[in-house]
Amino acid sequence: MSTNSLSSLNEKPFVSTSFPSTLPTPFESRSPTSSAPSSSARLRKLYLLLFRTDRTLTRLAAILSTPAGQDTLLATLGYTLQFLHASLDNVLATHLHLLAQRILKNAASSLLPGETVIASLPAPMTATILARLSASSKALSDLVADYRIFVRLWGLLGVYQWGRSVVVDPPKDRTLVRIALAQVGVNILYQVLENVAYLGQHGIIRRSERQQARDWVWSSRFWAAHVLLEFVRLWRVRVLWDRRDAEGEAKEEGEEKEKEAKVKRKEEVSAWWREFLINACYAPMTIHWSVESGTLSDEWVGILGAIAGAIGLREMWKKSA
Repeated sequence: MSTNSLSSLNEKPFVSTSFPSTLPTPFESRSPTSSAPSSSARLRKLYLLLFRTDRTLTRLAAILSTPAGQDTLLATLGYTLQFLHASLDNVLATHLHLLAQRILKNAASSLLPGETVIASLPAPMTATILARLSASSKALSDLVADYRIFVRLWGLLGVYQWGRSVVVDPPKDRTLVRIALAQVGVNILYQVLENVAYLGQHGIIRRSERQQARDWVWSSRFWAAHVLLEFVRLWRVRVLWDRRDAEGEAKEEGEEKEKEAKVKRKEEVSAWWREFLINACYAPMTIHWSVESGTLSDEWVGILGAIAGAIGLREMWKKSA
C-alpha cells in the first residue's frame, strides 16, 4: 500500500606523475617511503571514507525516522529476500536433480534387469550451503513481512487522517474528490480485514483457518480495488493536465515564472510516472493474493515487490540528501 555533491570530495585524489630523469636505483638503496603513498594522501582517503560513511548513515537515519520510510525500506528488503529464497530453492533443486542423475547413471551399468538401488549419501557441501541460505532468507523475509503487518494494526488512524484531509481540503476537481473518497472507503475495509486476519493468525482473536484465509483474500481484493482506483486517478490527472495546457492556463507571465512552471511540471510528471510504475508492480501482486490458489510464483512476487519498493526508496534517498 500505499504509498528522496561535493564533487571534489567524491573524486579520487590527484597524484601528479612525471617521467623519471634517472633510472631507478637498486632496491636496497631506495628510500623505504618512495613508493608508498604520502601521509596526506592516506589522510585524505580516510577522510573521504569517513565522510561518505557519515553521509550514508545520516540519509539512512532520515529515511528510517518516518513510518513511510521504514515501510518502504523494509518492503524492499523483504521482497528481495523472498526472491532470493525462491531463487536459491530452484538452484538447490536443480543441483540435487543433477546429482541424482549422475548417481543413477553410474549405478545403472552395474545393476541387473529389475534391480533397484537405494543410496544414503551425506549432503554435499554446496547443497548444505544453499539450503541454509534459503532457510535464512525465508525466515528473515517472513519476519519482515510480519513486522510490517503488525505496525499497520493502527493504520486506520492514517486512513482517517487521509479521509479528513479530503473533506477539509478537497481537490478542486470533483472527480478526484470522488476517487479519493472511494479509496478511503476501500482502504478502511482492507485495513479492518487485514487486522482481523492477523490477530486471528496469532491467536489473539478466535478465527478458524478457513475464516483467516477468507479475510486475507478479501483484504487483498480491497487492496486491488485501491490500486485500480489509483490508475483511474492517474488517468484523471493527465486529463486535467491536457485540458489546462489546451486552455493556456499553464502559461505564466514573465520568464522567471515560466521557468518555475516548467520545473514544477517536470516534477509532477516524474512523480506521476513513479506512482504509475509502483502501482503497475502492485497490480499483479494484488490479483495473486486475491485468489486463494495464487497466480504468481514466489520469484515473481519477490521481483515485483522489490522493484516497487526500490522505486519509492530511490526517491526517498534523493530527498534525504
